[in-house]
Amino acid sequence: MRSARRHTLSRFVALFVLLGAMASPSLTSAQQKKRTELTEHFVYDEVRIFYVKEGTGAVSPVDVDQNGVPDQVENVAKQIWAAHRLFCDVLKFPDPFESERYKGVNCIQVSIRDRSEMSNLNGVAYSSAQRARKIPEGKPTDRAIVMAIATQVDPIKNATPTHETFHLIQYGTTYFKNSWYLEGMARWAEHGTGKDGLGEVKYSPRGPWPQIPLHLKQLVSMKSESEHVLWNPIASRTDRDGFLSGVKLGKKLAGLTYADGSPVLQDRFLQGGEVMRDILVELGKQDDAAFEDLKYEKWTEENVRAMENNPYIYKAIMDGLRKHDSKVGPFEVPKPKK
Repeated sequence: MRSARRHTLSRFVALFVLLGAMASPSLTSAQQKKRTELTEHFVYDEVRIFYVKEGTGAVSPVDVDQNGVPDQVENVAKQIWAAHRLFCDVLKFPDPFESERYKGVNCIQVSIRDRSEMSNLNGVAYSSAQRARKIPEGKPTDRAIVMAIATQVDPIKNATPTHETFHLIQYGTTYFKNSWYLEGMARWAEHGTGKDGLGEVKYSPRGPWPQIPLHLKQLVSMKSESEHVLWNPIASRTDRDGFLSGVKLGKKLAGLTYADGSPVLQDRFLQGGEVMRDILVELGKQDDAAFEDLKYEKWTEENVRAMENNPYIYKAIMDGLRKHDSKVGPFEVPKPKK
């Protein structure tokens, strides 16, 4: 039996090495040079939004609550604030403000831009911290983690700000950026502020776990669609309820509304919060193992997405899942040959 298990594990690893996730799109130098200068700003606790009212990338002028801040700007800020507090304060995910990678960071800096200045993306989160833009409400020593949201995004109908906030949480915990993990898990996180519950589940929560070689072969070639065949099934397997009570959320988060009065946490239902937190913590451990085993000299934009990372990522996922279900089978990464 031991020989057969080693053979199966070798097949898993071979599949992972053969298939890696595609790199996430990023802005080209030419696109960065053309970007609009953002002259307006709005501060909502730790969230700082930069935007323009006229010209390319102008936000909607609608101000239903008549507080002098465009509703779109206010709504983006509120969704980001809610996502940060939900995951880090309520569900106890590692807070990027407290991570070793982001020492000194004390704010989330957000640019609202036209999609044409963002490689036609709805949103993008950056993994490097930087000195925060100077604003009257800030301090010269402020440091920020950074994202951009497209002007075309309406936060009341679109959970992109939550998605990008969760990426910042991922970046603060682990260096891995393979898309089947990074994008699929962030798609699961969107349900924290979205509605309609967990969403589609296209793989039986019963398993088997680890998944069979055919499923793994398909999994590591995916991006956000891995939500339906990995992350949602894991959430469904480990958490049948997922209701976020007012007591658990706290008064401000539970009662937070957009400018039109609709709730920011649209259905207060998120399955799998505890298991996803544990998986992310395991990923923070496994990137250390990968760094040593794969002899990386530093984490580069190439090796954070390297296909060789895949078995380490999957091991972290299974180790995290096993904490919630002892029936989950073993998955070990064989050490590279010297």
